[in-house]
Amino acid sequence: MKLKLLPFSIAILLGSTTNAQALTVDELAAQFEDYKKVQDAKFEQLSSENAQLQRQNQSLKNKIENTEQQVANNTAAVEVVSESYNVVNKTAEGFNNTTIGGYGELHYQNRNTEGGSHKEEVDFHRFVLFFGHEFTDNLRFFSELELEHSISGNGKAGEIELEQAYIEYDFNESASAKAGLFLVPIGILNETHEPTTFYGVERNEVEKNIIPTTWWEAGIGGNYRFDNGLSFDAVISSGLEVGNDLNIRKGRGKISKQKANDPIIAFRGKYTGVPGLELAATILHQTDMGQSDNSNNTSVDIGSGTLYEAHTIYSHAIGPGTFTGKALYSRWEIDINDPVQKSAVTQYGWYVEPSYRLPTSAGDIGIFGRYQKLNYYSGSENNYNIWEAGANWWIHEKVVLKANYIYKQDTINSNKDERGFDVGLGYQF
Repeated sequence: MKLKLLPFSIAILLGSTTNAQALTVDELAAQFEDYKKVQDAKFEQLSSENAQLQRQNQSLKNKIENTEQQVANNTAAVEVVSESYNVVNKTAEGFNNTTIGGYGELHYQNRNTEGGSHKEEVDFHRFVLFFGHEFTDNLRFFSELELEHSISGNGKAGEIELEQAYIEYDFNESASAKAGLFLVPIGILNETHEPTTFYGVERNEVEKNIIPTTWWEAGIGGNYRFDNGLSFDAVISSGLEVGNDLNIRKGRGKISKQKANDPIIAFRGKYTGVPGLELAATILHQTDMGQSDNSNNTSVDIGSGTLYEAHTIYSHAIGPGTFTGKALYSRWEIDINDPVQKSAVTQYGWYVEPSYRLPTSAGDIGIFGRYQKLNYYSGSENNYNIWEAGANWWIHEKVVLKANYIYKQDTINSNKDERGFDVGLGYQF
């Protein structure tokens, strides 16, 4: 490039002398050197600017490559996050359809029996957890797992029990069916026995010994509900295995390798068409109360048994609070071919319970009274008149403090009357 410019530059210089004073050779050489220096400086400047542009171009190229890599990385990350979101979303949907609940009861008892016997005891009577899952709008699962008396095992007072585990299906808004392990539809407390739903620290003794609450079996059941408040339940399930002591409560097998050659058939009708009113009746039959075709545990000839139960609940607002009256009657008729234990043929009980619940700024407060008449068999006849009175304080809708006084009159054995008081704490969620 320098060689091409040189003749051109000389020609310019020579041409310029035509109208000017002639220059010497040395002067022409000096002007040429000055001009050359100017051109060299411009060339160096252009070379520097070109190098800088090349560096900027490489920097931009590197940035573009980095950006492309970041885009690729971000795209992969988005895909991973999207997949994780789908997993989390599906998991969340599963949890949204799953419910957890439970209840518990802590009891303190202070009882005296005529003749000098004294009982003073504290017991975490029940710790219960509910687990349910809704597969679809009309298909669901429900279970209830219970720990009684705080600790279980050999030589311990408690036990772990699976009280419910069943599948329920709704055919429509009126009809449903269930199969599995469930509570027998009878009485007031057997299906609804959370501590916040009843008065008294302990459950009433009529339903405990005659029905016997809590009573669950394995089988199938159906329910149909009419729009007028009338409903019907039908159940066929495993049954009791009553032993030589002819105690109904001890006949519960609790579905633990339980003998099942003689089932139970039960029917219940319930009416709730009037606000505040519940009327219900159940009849239950078992052809062989001793499971004699599959049992070596009894020498007593025990035949069929039929249980009858009826109850009513009525609630009505009076003044600032609500009055509730409950009454229940339950009776077993059992075929027993043993003249020594004929008194076990009929076992029955009934009770009445008025109560009044008043809302306050510190929570609802309720008072109650209860009279029970109880006749049951456990190796020998037991017959009692039982009077109770006490109060519940719901410090929250789902948390209750309880206290009651009880007098239990033994009508068969003298000097066996029992009296004392109970205090308890209950909750559910």
